[in-house]
Amino acid sequence: MAKIMGKSLLGRNVVSDRGTVIGKLVDLSIETMAGKVMMLIVKPGKDVDARYYRVNDRGEILIPFTAVKAVRDVLIINEGGIPKA
Repeated sequence: MAKIMGKSLLGRNVVSDRGTVIGKLVDLSIETMAGKVMMLIVKPGKDVDARYYRVNDRGEILIPFTAVKAVRDVLIINEGGIPKA
């Protein structure tokens, strides 16, 4: 994957590879020692029931970076790689 500034990703839609709009990217969790993105933090869309996903204390969906398939105008996520609650 090409290098992209994390700041430029914020606010982009996060969409599963099955076409489900999960929500908007609001933050990234980074492992500081290695400088690697570990987790996407996503504000759920209005049609998404966040109870079915692993969430933080603010109700934002946590998606491992390993689930990312592509980064374009949207972030495309392997739906099978999203941990369920």
